[in-house]
Amino acid sequence: MSIDHGECLHIVNICTSEKYKLLLDCFVSGRSSKELLLRSKLKKCSKCSDSAGWTFLCLECGYFGCHSSTNSHKYSHYAATNHKMFMDLNNGHVWCMKCETFVFNDNLETVRMWHNSEKPGRVLAFEEWEPPIEDISLLIRSSKRRRIKSGSSIGLRGLTNLGSTCFMSCILQSLLHTPVLREYFLSEQHHCTGDERKQCLACEMVWLFQEMLSGQKSPISPHKMLHLVWTQARVLAGYDQQDAHEFFITYLDLLHRHLIKQDLSNSGVSNGVPHNSLDCSCAIHQIFTGALQSDLTCTNCNNISATVEPFWDISLDLVPRDNGDKISDSASVCSSISVDSEPSDDEPPVTLDECLERFTRPERLGSEAKIRCSLCGVAQEGTKQLSLKQIPVVVCIHIKRFRHSKKTRKLGNPLEFPFELDLSPYLTSVINKSNKVKEEIGRYRLFAVVNHMGTTDSGHYINYVLHAGEQWFRCDDTYLTKVSKETVLNSEAYMLFYHKKVIEYS
Repeated sequence: MSIDHGECLHIVNICTSEKYKLLLDCFVSGRSSKELLLRSKLKKCSKCSDSAGWTFLCLECGYFGCHSSTNSHKYSHYAATNHKMFMDLNNGHVWCMKCETFVFNDNLETVRMWHNSEKPGRVLAFEEWEPPIEDISLLIRSSKRRRIKSGSSIGLRGLTNLGSTCFMSCILQSLLHTPVLREYFLSEQHHCTGDERKQCLACEMVWLFQEMLSGQKSPISPHKMLHLVWTQARVLAGYDQQDAHEFFITYLDLLHRHLIKQDLSNSGVSNGVPHNSLDCSCAIHQIFTGALQSDLTCTNCNNISATVEPFWDISLDLVPRDNGDKISDSASVCSSISVDSEPSDDEPPVTLDECLERFTRPERLGSEAKIRCSLCGVAQEGTKQLSLKQIPVVVCIHIKRFRHSKKTRKLGNPLEFPFELDLSPYLTSVINKSNKVKEEIGRYRLFAVVNHMGTTDSGHYINYVLHAGEQWFRCDDTYLTKVSKETVLNSEAYMLFYHKKVIEYS
């Protein structure tokens, strides 16, 4: 679902910044147990007293309206009173009944973003885990406690190749070395009972994390995981070599679908399908989802129309675009963001920052791709600029090394990428100079790199992972080898995984 910028005028004079801030304080900010308990008592539908569903607050009279696929007292209230503006009590987004979409207002968005960065518990929806008292006592008494010290091999195990499954091995290794994902799956926050466990991808992920940290050194056979992926994503079934990037996107979507079943009331979903992935409270979305803003500017009147869409990864061109006026591709929901180009193998080495700068550079769309301006009322020439509206805890950057034009070919051009990455220059608030950001908010650290070796016809995937925050290892299915930082930097990167250095939650 897109969030429309600039189209809705119904919100004007209905909700001031002061009123919106007060409502966020009362109904959205804070995720402690006491606050959630109090909020569950307050957020009940004024008509049916339902507190378990998706609840909206009327900004014109204070009416609480529930919403689901089968019933909506929010809509019945609108029909009876013509009150248009409602606030989603899960996240603070404003919904216009007249426009039938979530709408955007600069002043209210500034207030909401301040809450995201300043109020405790607003970035990650799941709380920090604390072990039960009995478990702590058992660990203290046990003489066989495992301690992961410097140089320890605990957490390092190879994955058995089950027949052209190196694409899966490198993605699983990268995810198993994602710190915040490991904390979630090992903190008893996912629960399945009975027969559900047999088909649950998330339960199998818990098992993989446990096996990885068991202290054993023999390779793990992910045969059950492969079977679950085959049965739940038919496009990946069979022993043909698959693309690691496509597997990553499909695998995250499968995990999301399993995790969302345990918390429908807080995820903003109907029948298990999220209305807007930016609002989903499952761990996958809270960790991997960012938001891309696309600004279309009319060259005749300078009117700006902006849309926001979620992403799970950023796909970047490896070399400069030949035509600066070429139209860029928009990001698709829960997919990759891309800007097409036709590169040449003779291009010199480029840096990751150069790729990101080109990605967020304004582009003239030209006379053949006119936009319909909402202010002019007719099709006009315009410019388009992409920027990062919201950055995730873990950002995956996909380098487009494969081109499928007249014939498929692979680009072996070198890419210079850093261990420390700063994404703040590419934020919407920085590019539009609308707001200052904290210095540390966009700083990331590299923890995994996926490489593709060979050609498009015959290739093999490997990856590098950062172990215990200090040592890099090369993972080639069952074989693990310690390597230097220089080896990682000189590798032919296909996918880069960066983790936020500062996570904003209490």
